[in-house]
Amino acid sequence: MKKQGAILRAVIMALGIFYFQDRKKIMTSPLHFKRLCVVSFLIFSITLYFSDCIYAKPFTDDIGRNIEITKKPERIISLAPNITEILFFLQLGDKIAGVTDFCDYPEEAKLKPKVGWLISPSIEKIISLRPDIVFATAEGNRPDIVEELERMKINVYVMNPHSISDVLREIKVIGNITGQVDIALTGVNALTRRIDNIKKKTVAGSQKRVMYLVSIDPVISIGPGSFIHDMLTTAGGINVLSDSPIRYPRIDMEEIILKDPEVIIAPTDLIDSINVWKKRWGGISAITHGNVYPINPDIISRPGPRIVDGLEQIYEYIHGTAKFKNQISK
Repeated sequence: MKKQGAILRAVIMALGIFYFQDRKKIMTSPLHFKRLCVVSFLIFSITLYFSDCIYAKPFTDDIGRNIEITKKPERIISLAPNITEILFFLQLGDKIAGVTDFCDYPEEAKLKPKVGWLISPSIEKIISLRPDIVFATAEGNRPDIVEELERMKINVYVMNPHSISDVLREIKVIGNITGQVDIALTGVNALTRRIDNIKKKTVAGSQKRVMYLVSIDPVISIGPGSFIHDMLTTAGGINVLSDSPIRYPRIDMEEIILKDPEVIIAPTDLIDSINVWKKRWGGISAITHGNVYPINPDIISRPGPRIVDGLEQIYEYIHGTAKFKNQISK
């Protein structure tokens, strides 16, 4: 790659020397215009021929696969909503060739060609869209999908973030792969400033025991190793399941009562179910003090740029600065 780039520079330099040495003859010759056209054509042709080699970049994705991108991607397929959000964040909307049925943010994502479900997208549809690269997730997309695309000689970069810093890193990596380095850096710096602001405020703030509910039947929460756990602790909370050996543990009623969370945060559509369970949960501090809060699950469960919105909202809930409280009905 470096050798080919050096060759290109040498050829362009030689052509430049040829032109400037003979420029008087060229400009006074009846054929000077033709010669200029020939020189320009040669420079353009050689640049075009070697452009892929110059752009070639090696990457290692989050599951250890080595990928070499040999040209700037012009047709991109996203196999997860968070990836779609990152691509739009990087101003790559016009290069998105396909998304999953679940990719619904921003609004423009709904207008993109669909490749099917998150867990089982259509290989045939993906191939028909002629992507230069496909971005996938380790926890959302089946491994055999990635393997099949590899067999079809389609570049696939697999993401697997487990923390806020991982998400920021992924944004920069995708920016690097797609040629949006400056936009990625500017965007990540802006997100980092907001995160740092939360961290500064939590230093002096009192910590509270927090439980985030993924679902309520069965009751599933989050443990260490997940980016939601990282969000809770970054916002100044103590995850009541910080001792869990798995990222998304089931938890029974007795354990919830024993852990006694002071704040419960749950997806908006679970609040009504918690209301139904309030008698069973009545002795829990979060229920007693009305510290049960709804949150748009997309801004906390999709590891993309909007997790910083989620982080700021979690901070407000934990530290009592939220605009609404007591989501449990009387």
